[in-house]
Amino acid sequence: MTLPFDRDVWAILGMPLDNVTLDEAAALIERAVETRERLSFVTPNVNWMVRALKEPKAMRQIIRADLSLADGWPVVWLARKLGMPLKERAAGADLFERLRQKSGDSVHPIRVFFFGGQEGAAERAYEVLSQEAGRIVAVGWHNPGYGDVESMSGADVIEKINAAKPDFVLVSLGAAKGQDWIERNQNEISAPVIAHLGAVVDFVAGTVKRAPGWMSRSGLEWCLRMLADPSLWRRYWNDGRSLIRLTRGRLSVLKKAGRADRETQPVSNDVSGQTMTLHGDLIYAQQSTVRESMAKLSALPGDITLDLTNVNTIDASALGQIRMLEQVSMQRGNELHIQVSTQIQPAFEAANMTA
Repeated sequence: MTLPFDRDVWAILGMPLDNVTLDEAAALIERAVETRERLSFVTPNVNWMVRALKEPKAMRQIIRADLSLADGWPVVWLARKLGMPLKERAAGADLFERLRQKSGDSVHPIRVFFFGGQEGAAERAYEVLSQEAGRIVAVGWHNPGYGDVESMSGADVIEKINAAKPDFVLVSLGAAKGQDWIERNQNEISAPVIAHLGAVVDFVAGTVKRAPGWMSRSGLEWCLRMLADPSLWRRYWNDGRSLIRLTRGRLSVLKKAGRADRETQPVSNDVSGQTMTLHGDLIYAQQSTVRESMAKLSALPGDITLDLTNVNTIDASALGQIRMLEQVSMQRGNELHIQVSTQIQPAFEAANMTA
């Protein structure tokens, strides 16, 4: 499995995003299926980003994920505005179709269990894929209804999923509830891959129609979704308004923090006890050195401290590697302490990052 510091991950307004293509994301899923190594991934859109900027729990869920893909076009736009050379949009629906369309003798089949979706959609998606006899093999479905996460997490539900022996559990409960369900149950589920992919269950079932390719590529897919389900307009309106309000002023602060007004200073580090002190400009051009430094600090046992009081320049690339350092600390149950200079303090505040 890709290690945290091997990932080309950026922090866009503090939210980790991986710079991968659909094919690269599909390859990571295929490898997880073949090796049975865990892969939990998220596909943040505007709704995800707004929740992450408002709710620490939602941000932590993205930080803890093994892979974070830019789904919504506003997320793609923000990433590129902050200097991320994002290869392409990687919507969850497109990723599933990429896996579904692959064929050939060397292609490993992927056993999928559908969990959630609109009434009858999971069963219908199961039937559709069963008739295809293609690369994706439907092995089960379950519609948990509209209860809370606890009621959807009974031993009988988990046993039903595991009895089907899936490689990939595809969850569709609404982003917030779906991710809560995944976090509660992923250690009890035997499938190596698990993700909440929104309307994918409904798309496969045919209960919701996807926009044609030209609408998706031009960022207008939401128009068709709203026409098909008028109740979505309120969510889109509220999310769009919230994103504008939450990002106002932050972009300029983060862009300024990533620009040095002098010759770029090389990155160096020194370690004393459980503390690493970094010097230089933490920018994309020096990404490899920043990664090596974060990996070195993460290897220290116990609680650790990252001292950035001698750093004057930091961009979204370096902030992404700090998010990976946070991920490692979370997984180990340790504390990460960050000390920053007055020059980069505004960037940490704009990115909702602890410092």
